[in-house]
Amino acid sequence: MTKSTSILFILFFSIILKLEKKRISLIFVILFIACGLLMFTYKSTQFHLQGFLLCLSASMLSGIRWSTTQLFTQHDKFGLSHPIDMIYHVQPWMILFLLPLSSGIEGLEVTSSSKFFGFHNSTEGLDLFFVLLYGAILAFAMECTEYLMVSRTSSLTLCISGIIKEITLLGLAVKINKDEINSINFVGLIFCLLGISLHVIIKFRYSNDDQKVSRIEIPEISPDD
Repeated sequence: MTKSTSILFILFFSIILKLEKKRISLIFVILFIACGLLMFTYKSTQFHLQGFLLCLSASMLSGIRWSTTQLFTQHDKFGLSHPIDMIYHVQPWMILFLLPLSSGIEGLEVTSSSKFFGFHNSTEGLDLFFVLLYGAILAFAMECTEYLMVSRTSSLTLCISGIIKEITLLGLAVKINKDEINSINFVGLIFCLLGISLHVIIKFRYSNDDQKVSRIEIPEISPDD
């Protein structure tokens, strides 16, 4: 449930950084989607204060991250419009902070596991290598896609695309794991789908308006006139 607040933080920081205009329609759609997510994930987990604060902090940092990413990738003066350039400058800092945390929390358990470095023969080691390589390629492709999408559209569009993924995952959980969905969850699902559809319509409308404005040529006025 707390994860649904990330779209609100992205909207907030996008407006502060002047990446998005203060449109009532945009604010309404984002609140509509956020309420839908809240209802869709209602009673899906138990409340835990520490987990709640961690998720809320992660949502806020996610809003800062993707808003600043849009700022850097959509301005040529920073020279970070290409996804590879962005990854080159951002990923080392992410590794610098995440690697010590992951090593301290689960480093010994992972490295001693037979599914990781504790393999018994070369075949297991080779299989592990290709599994890690496959995951690394997928992660790299996903990262490139995310940065490319933000540079061409906006951080809000990326977040809404992620919501589609969340809806798909929860739908699969209901279908495969037989998770129960109540009437509130179903109404929340409808809200999410309607909000996403409205966002697409509004985005298409304003993009067409911007293209029309850019095509208008201002006639030059000569001194004789």
